[in-house]
Amino acid sequence: MASWYVPVSLLVLRKELDDRWPDRDRRSDGTIGDADHAARKSDHNPDRRGCIHARDIDADGVHVPTVLAALMLHPSTSYVIHNRRTWARWDLYRPRPYIGSNPHKAHIHESIQYSSSAESSLVRWSPITMAVGSPTVPPTIAKGSLAAVTVRYAQAMLNGQGSSLVLDGDFGIRTLAETRVFQTWAKISVDGIIGPVTWSRLTTMVRGWP
Repeated sequence: MASWYVPVSLLVLRKELDDRWPDRDRRSDGTIGDADHAARKSDHNPDRRGCIHARDIDADGVHVPTVLAALMLHPSTSYVIHNRRTWARWDLYRPRPYIGSNPHKAHIHESIQYSSSAESSLVRWSPITMAVGSPTVPPTIAKGSLAAVTVRYAQAMLNGQGSSLVLDGDFGIRTLAETRVFQTWAKISVDGIIGPVTWSRLTTMVRGWP
């Protein structure tokens, strides 16, 4: 096989995953594609320069909603696949059904864009880089909030918890409704406000989906 390499942005992702969850399972991790990938178009196959544009992350031993949110929020990401769902940049990360033969339940698939900026990015994969129990809590947000960056973070975490939102930074009716759904599941005050308690549950609990 011709020589190939993993771009800087995906190397940074691997390091930050390992730093956050040093004992995580790595058996489903991967970059270069196998024979099945080589027989078809895949971001796991090297491009003409030998660059790989995908990484698989084992879903065991990590907080899956946090990983999914970090991937959705990163400027390098093209699309993400996990547990029969896919989230794409061109769709503002609204989840769609994934109908490929591999449901991607055991791992999370990350594909980055085919650009030098996406490949060489040193931008950190927040919120993976946020330590569990960190004293730094995001600001409290509610319907009508103008803190678009924080709202996108909340929307990404909610999507990682099974919601179906576009990451548009607008805390509108849909985000309010999904916040209340999550709060009901988490058995906390159902007020539609994302404050310290809701942030804590979003970043430590796993609601999941079928």
